[in-house]
Amino acid sequence: MAMAPHRVEHLRFSAYLALGYLLFPIIALVRFGRTKKSGRDMRILVVPIMTRVGDLICSTPVYRRIKEELPEAHLAVLVAKKAVGIVATNPHIDQFVNVNDPPFKGFFGRGRLFLYIFRMQFDAVVLLSNNPFNNLIALYSAAPIRVKTVIADRSLSEALSDWFNTNQVAYQHGSSILDQYVSLLAPLGIAYSSPIKELFVRREGEEKAASFLGAMGNQPRSIVISICVSAGNRVKEWPLLRFSELAGRLLEEFPVRIVFIDSPGNASRIREVIEGVDQNMRQYLFSATDFSLEDLPSLVKKMNAVIAVDTGIVHVAHALGVPLIDIVGPVHPGEQVPHDDRSVALVPQGIAPSIFAFKRAGLPKETADAVLAISVDQVLEAFREMVKRGIVSS
Repeated sequence: MAMAPHRVEHLRFSAYLALGYLLFPIIALVRFGRTKKSGRDMRILVVPIMTRVGDLICSTPVYRRIKEELPEAHLAVLVAKKAVGIVATNPHIDQFVNVNDPPFKGFFGRGRLFLYIFRMQFDAVVLLSNNPFNNLIALYSAAPIRVKTVIADRSLSEALSDWFNTNQVAYQHGSSILDQYVSLLAPLGIAYSSPIKELFVRREGEEKAASFLGAMGNQPRSIVISICVSAGNRVKEWPLLRFSELAGRLLEEFPVRIVFIDSPGNASRIREVIEGVDQNMRQYLFSATDFSLEDLPSLVKKMNAVIAVDTGIVHVAHALGVPLIDIVGPVHPGEQVPHDDRSVALVPQGIAPSIFAFKRAGLPKETADAVLAISVDQVLEAFREMVKRGIVSS
């Protein structure tokens, strides 16, 4: 019987942790012998949450601040193949280190990754999340500056290895993740400033988006909005019937066309939503499931508004300044949920958050109740208000 993936990862971590303890005196000597460089010549490695689009977008203020203060520093970012496309066009990043590259896979692949990072001679490693694996990155990097987010209710494996970092910055559940990320740069001599999320487009994406919108035709419905019916975490998803009702009522009340933006794997969910809309209105519904993460910003920025549960596209829209309605549901609204004049966060009343960035999620019933507590009427009223205030217009 094959071992569960989390057990394999735990054993892998334990093995490299034990090896790290054995090698620590040698690594410490190497670290001590490395010449401390000035800010302009620094080599910096940032380790974000690698597999989730929204989390990667929330890490972009870090790259911006580093290059604002240290424009000549070499900035590398550890990434995973699944989500790297969303930051692949970021001009602040000098190098991507992909943990899914073939040499870094498997048990010995992790060792090759640590050796590669060691040989890169980074001067600073900034670990944005509390993942225990990140502590091994810090240890084997032998970097003089090693900064990490820590939480009070951490696991034993994390507690046993957090001391590998020179600076531990405590995070309070429910507080702003973006503020936390930028505050981690203080040991590098980079002062805090209000975080700004960024996304960048490429020519291929612009051309593809223009072609897609051109194929929709010149219809009298001048407001083009996007709806995303899925989320990376299924417990955050709204029932598909509600999306059908929402789309139908939007089409009846406003001169809108609706583009359902999602991944190819969710095409059947989009079809189900469209089939739930009156047949006479379906001509104003469109599906966009073949945009890569590199090209997704080009399409989203052409929307007049975005409506979605709390998932990656919410952060894409926010970074691009596109008006949005976030069906927050069970997610803690103080951590990553956008809050500004062009963003509406629909939070269930009387139901405590049960999904957090760095904390174990609550019971399934808690998350389900929070999702269902947001009604179609609430979303419609939020959209009406945005139109009334001129935030959404053709």
